[in-house]
Amino acid sequence: MCCLRTFRMITELKLWIKEEQKKSILEECFFTSPLKIGMPQKNKETLHLILMMASPGVLKGDSFAYDIWCKENSKVLITEQSYTKLFDMGEGTAEKNLNIRLEKGASLFYRPCAVIPFRGSWFDGMTQVELDKESEFFYSDLVTAGRIGMGEKFAFRHYRSRVCVSVDGQPVWLEQCLLEPEQMDLTNMGFFDHFTHQGTLYYYGPTEKIEEILQYETNRQVAYGRSLAAKGVCVRILAQNAQDIEEVLDEIAAKLK
Repeated sequence: MCCLRTFRMITELKLWIKEEQKKSILEECFFTSPLKIGMPQKNKETLHLILMMASPGVLKGDSFAYDIWCKENSKVLITEQSYTKLFDMGEGTAEKNLNIRLEKGASLFYRPCAVIPFRGSWFDGMTQVELDKESEFFYSDLVTAGRIGMGEKFAFRHYRSRVCVSVDGQPVWLEQCLLEPEQMDLTNMGFFDHFTHQGTLYYYGPTEKIEEILQYETNRQVAYGRSLAAKGVCVRILAQNAQDIEEVLDEIAAKLK
């Protein structure tokens, strides 16, 4: 049996990416346990970074502080190795704060894996993004109803994910996903309806690429909707499994490359 720790853990990440000789490289990289960074991969001008956790999941008292800075003309794709598990936290909570900055000509595709909130978990996430008007940003978020196969559908205590995207200092997209099963009927049409997985995508970039997203159609068994933000476009996806949402995100991302 795994022995769950009871002390507070603060995990930090700092990634500064720059462009050098038409290639994107890590200018500075700092992280603390249990976070690890996989060996950087390069695809033409784009740097691919994989975030890995040498931990079973997020526990009571855990706090994550990420700072990502993409400097002028750098291009990076950031993904994760596996799903994020939010364990039962008793009376406690966990949190994550993510700060992202993109300079002129920079491109960041930030695509974390799905979050699985276990029974009794409580999680607060805040993402703040500052973009240059000539940058490109792809962001996705995927949360499940819990461990469905273990009878833990909507058994978590609290899940909140807030995102604020600004372009040249002006907010252009504000998002808050607040889920509290004891206070809300999450099976209503305004929430998950009969689905168990929810995905959100936000994209800011060239007008022609935004049009690609607006024209995209899927025949997968998902509920799919699009809406324009003050700048950029937002996509909502509901499905019965994470794979369908991930494949929709893959198809959209492929159209933007």
